[in-house]
Amino acid sequence: MENKQKIIYLITKSEWGGAQKYIFNLATNLDKDKYDVLVLAGEGNDELFNRLKESEVDYIKLDSLKRAISLKQDFKAFNEIYKILKKEKPDVIHLNSSKISILGSLAAKRYNTFRRDKAKVIYTVHGWVFNEPLSPFKQRMYFYLEKWTSRFKDIIICVSELDKQIATAANIALEDKLVTIHNGIDLKNLKFLNTKLAKQILLQNIKRDGKFTIIGTIANLYKTKGLNSLIQAAGTLVKHNNNLLFIVIGEGPERKNLENLIKEYNLEKNFYLTGNIDKAYTLLKGFDIFVLPSVKEGWPYTILEALAAEVPIIATKVGGIPEIINDLSNGILIKPGSYKNIAYAIAEIIDNLVLKKDFKKNSLLSVSKYNLEDFLQQTYNIYK
Repeated sequence: MENKQKIIYLITKSEWGGAQKYIFNLATNLDKDKYDVLVLAGEGNDELFNRLKESEVDYIKLDSLKRAISLKQDFKAFNEIYKILKKEKPDVIHLNSSKISILGSLAAKRYNTFRRDKAKVIYTVHGWVFNEPLSPFKQRMYFYLEKWTSRFKDIIICVSELDKQIATAANIALEDKLVTIHNGIDLKNLKFLNTKLAKQILLQNIKRDGKFTIIGTIANLYKTKGLNSLIQAAGTLVKHNNNLLFIVIGEGPERKNLENLIKEYNLEKNFYLTGNIDKAYTLLKGFDIFVLPSVKEGWPYTILEALAAEVPIIATKVGGIPEIINDLSNGILIKPGSYKNIAYAIAEIIDNLVLKKDFKKNSLLSVSKYNLEDFLQQTYNIYK
């Protein structure tokens, strides 16, 4: 019998977000007769582990791995990763997220140094970290660390053409190391609740009843998600239409700041942070408009899922979003950080029934190009 190939996936945080869903899709769809899979992740609420456990995929919590930069802590994480690599002897090491890209590639370099059969090191970029709203010092530091550690990676997967273009233009890695593979979704198995039931559940979650226009999003509460702009847009819109409800499904470190901003704009009865909701995507048809106001993105699953749910979309021109959304065809594209643009786009969709019909007509057609099977096959081919 042919020996199984051992694949280790690494990611910085163990919560549930787009990069974690990416790993989950890869790890749970591999042929168990051909591959042994192990997932390593650090701090977080362990939602990734909970889902992997249900699918009988092995995982290890990296106690020393944190997102914040700390030389002492990062050295501990490096050693912890190296010891696991030495013990597990993987054939493929697949890195995801910027922090693990650096620590993981250094640990992989050390692991490969004394091995005849070297592990293949793959890194998936879910949007370059140096494009995040960080201090200039941190942006430069991440840029040079990504560039330096690229020599320890065999293949760098970019989830959007934009990320590949950025890497090429900035000479982050040799061009023959770079490949674009778009994330895909399993359209056949996406089970959305109907509009009436989804609205009912959303309103129950925020303890409201009645008829409202619901503007919503599904996003972790990070600065990069640009949710402050959505709150400011809500502040402008509810002055003219108090029948609007804004619902954000997700959790994260920015909760307190966002709650303070909601109070500042007197939006306690119009803007709600629900926290995490299990299988949140099933509620997408309950939104009259889906807004993703991010300032940095890779290739967001939520946009693909909102298209599949045939919900009108407003999203920023960042990351791979302009490759998915064709302005005024299947959604509205706006520049990031502009609450006025968000407010104008929301008002435009509410007032323009023809536009809404056009978006609905084009949604399924545009998302069908990004299917799970193609994504899996293209990625698995790189493991060979």
